[in-house]
Amino acid sequence: MKRTRIVLFLSLLAISLNASANSEVQALLSKRFIFKKDDQGRLDTVKMKFSSKFSIKPYLVQIKNDIKAEIERMQSKSYDQELDAFIDYIEADGNHKDIDENSLVIRDALKNLPNVKVDQAFNDIHAHGVLKKFEFELKDVLKMLDLTIISNPNDARFFYRKNVTYEVVTRALNFAKKKFDNVPILNLVSFVIVKVHDLVLEQRLFHQNMLMHYLENHDHTELGLSMKEVDHMMSSIYESRIAAINLPESNNAAQNWNSYGFDKFFTMVRGANTRIRRTNSTYDAINARYNFAFVEVVEDGERVVKNLIDNKHSFSTKAPTAYNYDKPGKIKRTRALLNLGQVALGFLPIPGWLKDQAQNFLESFYVQQKLTEGALVGYFEENGNNEMAKKIKAQNINPYIQF
Repeated sequence: MKRTRIVLFLSLLAISLNASANSEVQALLSKRFIFKKDDQGRLDTVKMKFSSKFSIKPYLVQIKNDIKAEIERMQSKSYDQELDAFIDYIEADGNHKDIDENSLVIRDALKNLPNVKVDQAFNDIHAHGVLKKFEFELKDVLKMLDLTIISNPNDARFFYRKNVTYEVVTRALNFAKKKFDNVPILNLVSFVIVKVHDLVLEQRLFHQNMLMHYLENHDHTELGLSMKEVDHMMSSIYESRIAAINLPESNNAAQNWNSYGFDKFFTMVRGANTRIRRTNSTYDAINARYNFAFVEVVEDGERVVKNLIDNKHSFSTKAPTAYNYDKPGKIKRTRALLNLGQVALGFLPIPGWLKDQAQNFLESFYVQQKLTEGALVGYFEENGNNEMAKKIKAQNINPYIQF
């Protein structure tokens, strides 16, 4: 009888501890997400928690302040040395004639920033109502789409049917071309339109990757969901990433809805596992695997986090560094220069094809990489390291991602 009571006590204790662990996971999830259920208790949508009010102003303020700060920084005697280090960084780990061509143009563009009349340029881009019209139309579309939704488990074509924001961008760019005859100002307006659109939509991808950290590391019972709901949730995440012109892939998702998401996910995981196996000898040490996308290593004597999903840039197959513990501000500073380089190219009198080529090269260093880092925020938050989560968010340099 005594043994029976002990066994019962231990069983109840195990159930209690398990329930407590599950509630902790669900509490973490509730900080970032809303799991909306229908009247029958079935998962209807997964939404991210953020302010849905949209304005073009945050990015304009950020980039204007960044340009002014960079011009002021150029007064320092050590600036040329810092610029050289940045150019060395973008030239490294790749072997292609376009890299040298791009780096020369990017250097010239950054060095040209002091010649830009910043306040006047930003006053001029508000002329003709181009940005105001773009803001109004994008705000209207975003209201219809409900940007807060990051997964719709019950509709295999939910995101594909709503993939229409690019039409707003196209109309805005065409309108700008008709209104501005000053090429540098047109370039700035066009850059802002495209960039703001992308930054706003990045919120969804960033939060999806954050959610995927939990879907990888916890089963459906810990998440308080059914297995089918989790499967369909992952399928919806990947369905949202299907390009508007890729109807065959949309059909594939709809036909294989039960397994589509996790098939895609585990293909990615196998690629990441292969990558770390093939490159482990290049690191001084491998400290810890964080999740499907990130591993902590010691590289050239520095403790860093490597991204196993993306490449360093378009001409490199090396894994990019997501965070450097020994140089905490390095990634954020590098990304600020990459973004400034893109803006600065518009003020340089060069052929359009060369400008576009250099801008795409710069973009390949950080845009996709910083989205994947949503999973890194998930890892740090789950491990109680909110300070690191905030640092990863800060180096995202996206003023629309707020937490």
